[in-house]
Amino acid sequence: MNKYKLPLFFIVLTTSLTAIAEGGWTESEARQMPPFCLGLPLIYFDVSAKHLKNNVKVPGQHTQHFCPGMVDIIRGDRGDKRAYLTAINEFDYVQVHSDNNNELLDSVSLYKAEALGKLGKTGPAIAEYNKAIQLNNKYHQAYARLADYYLTLGMKQDAIDTIKIGLRFSPESKGLKNRLHKLSADK
Repeated sequence: MNKYKLPLFFIVLTTSLTAIAEGGWTESEARQMPPFCLGLPLIYFDVSAKHLKNNVKVPGQHTQHFCPGMVDIIRGDRGDKRAYLTAINEFDYVQVHSDNNNELLDSVSLYKAEALGKLGKTGPAIAEYNKAIQLNNKYHQAYARLADYYLTLGMKQDAIDTIKIGLRFSPESKGLKNRLHKLSADK
């Protein structure tokens, strides 16, 4: 490393660690995370949540970006709408830097779709929901959430069609069956 790159490296590293420490996951946030996120290093945890750190296997590539994206979704749902933009950036990182074997890619697309939808970016949200389904056609949660999103847009028939397709690939999904039953009863 030349003499200019080394100081820059330490500035970026220090800034990143400070940002993680100051914005670490609270106990409440950590309890809402997928269990494998608790396997990440302690630097991701706020003081209140450090006792939740667990030695579980962390799946997939770039989980250190997926899990902060999940926290940003939680923070966005609590009212900090800017957090959805940060979540999208984290999920973009995972998508760009992962190979096709990353077992989290379908979930990355699902939660990226959620953040896009909450920001009112309808077209990109629907595209991302469909990407999650394309990555895993048995991903019943992706069908369910896409159907729910269609309902928020007033697109009831698209919601029904999505659920029916989902049931072809995941016929035992109680969530999809319940949604279809409810929507059929509402006719």
